[in-house]
Amino acid sequence: MIWAGAFLLIIGCGCLGLYRAARIRKRPAELRECLTALALLDTEIYWGSTPLPEAFAILRERTDGVWSVFFAELSERLQKGEGANSAWNATIDHQLPHFCLKFGDWQVIKDVGKGLGRSDRQEQHKHIELVKQQISLVKEQATQSSEKQAHMWSYLGFLGGIAGVLFLI
Repeated sequence: MIWAGAFLLIIGCGCLGLYRAARIRKRPAELRECLTALALLDTEIYWGSTPLPEAFAILRERTDGVWSVFFAELSERLQKGEGANSAWNATIDHQLPHFCLKFGDWQVIKDVGKGLGRSDRQEQHKHIELVKQQISLVKEQATQSSEKQAHMWSYLGFLGGIAGVLFLI
């Protein structure tokens, strides 16, 4: 019975470490998807002259996973008459738990909302390009650090479980 409990403790802690590692590995992928979505948004605004509610509806269809849900909610908020910046920030606040991004990542992404719907498409294009460059830098930093941190959490989970077993024995 003791061995079964020890085994379950090690496996449980190991699974928690692997879960944390998987979330860390998802962060660069979500940032990459964000860059793609912003490029699509820029194209719709600048070249297509698409109104924002329609542009976000198009993005909902052309993105995957959590970003698709993000743009679906954003499109709904705009269609209800909410302002672009307030809808952007409210959607971020509501969708935040579904993403693996850090607080600093969201600070950069929130900057997109500041320029939406407030100026002509040329200014919006410049603003989105600036934010895309910032997100690209954040993505590079996340890519470099994510593998190291993911390995650490993987090992830390199992080693923590082993330490717990040794402590209890």
